[in-house]
Order: sequence, then structure tokens, then C-alpha cells
Amino acid sequence: MDTQLALALEKSEALYWSKYYNHPHGLNSPGKIIAGAFAGAVPALDVLALNRVIGLGMSDEVSTSDIDEIVDFYRTAGSKRFFIQLSPHTSQKNIQEMLLAKGFRHHNNWAKLLRNAETPLPEVESKLIVKRVTPEDAETYGRMIYDSFDWDDPRMFRWLSSTVGKEGYQQFLLLLNDEPVGAAAMHIMDEYASMAFAGTLTEHRGLGGQSLLLKTRILAAKEAGCRYMISETSEQKPDKPVMSYRNMLRFGFEVAYLRENWILELT
Repeated sequence: MDTQLALALEKSEALYWSKYYNHPHGLNSPGKIIAGAFAGAVPALDVLALNRVIGLGMSDEVSTSDIDEIVDFYRTAGSKRFFIQLSPHTSQKNIQEMLLAKGFRHHNNWAKLLRNAETPLPEVESKLIVKRVTPEDAETYGRMIYDSFDWDDPRMFRWLSSTVGKEGYQQFLLLLNDEPVGAAAMHIMDEYASMAFAGTLTEHRGLGGQSLLLKTRILAAKEAGCRYMISETSEQKPDKPVMSYRNMLRFGFEVAYLRENWILELT
């Protein structure tokens, strides 16, 4: 992959995640740029997706003091653990050695998925419908995402709602008989559209809702002039199938690369 494209994919993800942090919505969630990477923490929730570093080594050279600053950031925030995600396209090749020396270990991999806007879309049949989120729908949107995940802090739904109306973001509600049963978000940076949070309430899964939300976002991204659609999932393994991964492949996404997740336990 072209290095500049790989940089844009990491930058796009870091940008859309950063917009959840450092805002007064009742949930402590500091965010900071360190060595050109975004570090975000939600210490009240031991969820690695919310406590991680994106883009390290993609633009700035990384030193051991930068690693120390990252560790201090999460320790001060109060996170129990966090991970640093490393793209194989980092500009220097000794970051893993520095992480090992600081007590990190390789935890797992996540797949970065990429789709060209001109790739044909599959047909989607569903009795559900999708509507765009308006400011009046913000709390409903946040509640749908919150209720679709196994989180136990009710402050999260306002945290999730906080990006409604922010530059680059579009959100969508999934409806069954005019009642919301799911939601999804998309963030656009230049010609790149990131498929962000998406979820369906447990009792309404299996009705094609996620496929409908995905197709809706892809069409909206094309309408906005995007050339690429981006997503992230856990790595697919023979003994560990990932439903979202398989659905993304059905919609023309391909694995651009795998990122290594380097974890550090702080307690």
C-alpha cells in the first residue's frame, strides 16, 4: 500500500475518534496528541477500543520519552489498561522493541478494511428503514448505540450522542414500524469515509439492519464525493469468526493491512 494512503487511513480514524474526547458530557474522557498520535482514555470503562493510541509512528519519529508520556497519560487518567495500535506502515521499525522494553506485550490484531467507492454494492432486503439523525434525535442515537453494546455506565449514551452535529459526522437511525432499533455513524475526512459506530438491539438482529445501515452510509459517502470507505474489525481467524468482518467483505471491503495491538496493564 502507498504510504500516504496508509497515513490517511490512520489519520481519518484518529480524527473521528478524537471528537468524542475532551468534552463536558458527564464522562471523564481525556484525549491528547502525543508524538503525532491520538491517545484517548475513558477510565471508567475497561474497554480497550475506548482506551487506545491511534497513529503512532505514522508521521513523527517516536522516542522512549514519547512512550513514557503515553504511559503517564493513561496512568494519570486512571485507565486500568490500554493498547497502542501499530500499522505495518509506521515510518520507523524499532517501536515494537521500545514497547517491549517498557513492559508492553502483543495482545492481538485488528484489520483495517478499505473499499473503493466504485465497487458494486449487493442488494439488501429488509423490512427496516433508515433515517438520518437530526439534533433532536441525538439522545435516541446515543441510546441505541449504548444499548447495542455490553457497557455498564449509563453516562456513555450522552458521550456517544456528543458527536451529533459535529463537522464531518453523519448519523443514522434504524427503524422498525417507526420505532428505533439500531443506529450507525459515518465520518468524512476529505475523500475518506469512515464507517464508525454501528449497532442493533439484540432482539432485532437478523433482520438485515446492519447491512442496510452499511449500504446507506456507503451511498451517502459516494454522494459526498468520497473515493474510499474505511472500517476496522477484529482479525478474522479460523477458530474465531467475526460477523462484521464477513459482512464488510460482502460489501466490497478488502483487508488493507493488519494492525498490531500492544497492551499495557496498569493495575
